Parts: sequence; structure tokens; C-alpha cells
Amino acid sequence: MRMVYSVPGKPRLQDRWRAISLSEGQQGIHEGARHFLTMNGKHRPDLYETQKVFFQEAYRSGKVGWPRTGASRLVLSALEKGYLPSRCRVLEIGCGEGRNLSVLQRHGCRVVGMDYVLEPLRSARNLVDRNLPLIQGDLLSLPFRDGSFDAFLDWGVFHHLRRSEREQYPLWVSRLAVPGAVLLLGAFSEKFRHHPDEVRRRTFVRHRGHYDVFFTRERFSVALGNRWKLLWSGEEDQGDGLSYYRLGIFRYEPPATDASG
Repeated sequence: MRMVYSVPGKPRLQDRWRAISLSEGQQGIHEGARHFLTMNGKHRPDLYETQKVFFQEAYRSGKVGWPRTGASRLVLSALEKGYLPSRCRVLEIGCGEGRNLSVLQRHGCRVVGMDYVLEPLRSARNLVDRNLPLIQGDLLSLPFRDGSFDAFLDWGVFHHLRRSEREQYPLWVSRLAVPGAVLLLGAFSEKFRHHPDEVRRRTFVRHRGHYDVFFTRERFSVALGNRWKLLWSGEEDQGDGLSYYRLGIFRYEPPATDASG
């Protein structure tokens, strides 16, 4: 029997995605393709395989290099400025352990959390309301109908994509966006360092099994192409003298259709 995941007022997943029952011990986490490496039967690049292993081990060990609690300044700024009205439909891409999900849910947003690593979703399940959908899924094969969301949050995924995938990213998100939707994006600043003595000659680096891209203010402002207009930008740091991030709120402005037909 095919299982289709659906929640009233929430986007419906495609039939190929399997919903895990609570009796299977996953506590309401819905799993998509089991492997981030496969899409339409094709093997994915080794980069994303090693990257997934890196994040799995980081969450299992508890030794992560990113914030685990407290909402990002990006989310708080969007709420303060009115870009995320109550009842808006929000997809968080790479929701991790749910530090932003809980804040959005309390604000009244209808939120879906997605991550391609299962471990943090287990933690998020204990943090957010039981009815908030959590999905183990793949950014490159998003399982939602066109126009499903009013807003998107990506704090920490975009900067782990290679150029070919970054160029496709606006198209993937645009398909799911209603006109005027907003995207909250957080990514590594060019000031970010993995350690105090790090010297980089390029805008990207492979570090401990994962791929990192770093953005200047100018580069970040146009990272999503000409269909996503930057409305607000800022910075955030962890106070350690190393971890700096670019923040941006972008609005989707689809091209005008030809009225003449």
C-alpha cells in the first residue's frame, strides 16, 4: 500500500515518499529517499556522500561547529520586520535540531522542517509540537507541489553546495514559492575561519570531509539570481572571533507573463 503524507493546511508530499509510523520508533519523522546520493536512480557525486557522513558523525558525537540553541538573528529580524506573518507556510531547508522551528511555530507560522540527516530530526521532534511535520529529505529532489510555500529558511545549507547546485538552487526553490514569497538565507562570510591560522586563496574549500563556500557582501547579494530581490542584509557571529555569517532576506519576483499570449 502506498502511503501519502498529508497534514491539513500543509503541502502534500509526493507518493514516492514514505511516512514512518510512530510505532517504528522514529517519533513522527517522515523519511524520503533513504540515501542523499540517489535521485531518479542515478548515483550522486562523492562530495555529498562524504558530506553526509560528516554531518551524521558530528550530530552523533555532539561535536558540532554551529549554533544548536536559540533562533538565528535572521529569523528574529524577519519576524520583527513583518516578513513572516502568522499562518504563513514556511519550509526550513536544513532544519537541524529545530532551534528556529520552535520560534516560527510559536509565532503562528505553519512550518515544515526538512533535513537530509536523520539524527538532528530526532532531537527536533522533542523540541517542537508533535503536529509539526519533520521530513528527512533531499534538497535536490524536493517533494512538494508547486507554489506550496510563502517563505523559506536556509541557514547553513546553501554554503555547502558546489557552484553547479548553487546555480540550480533558485530554480528549485522558485518552483515551490508563491509570487512574493521570501527566502531567509544564512551563509558563511568571507571572514569565517575554521581555525585562527587558516589562510584561503579561493572562495571555497574542502574541510574535514565537507565543502564550504564563503561570500563577500556583494557576492551574497546576487547569490540567488535576478528573480530573488534582496530586501535586507546583515551579519551574525558566534563571538569566537572565527564564525561569521552573511544574512539576507530575499523576495521572489517571478518574470511577468506575456499578456498577449
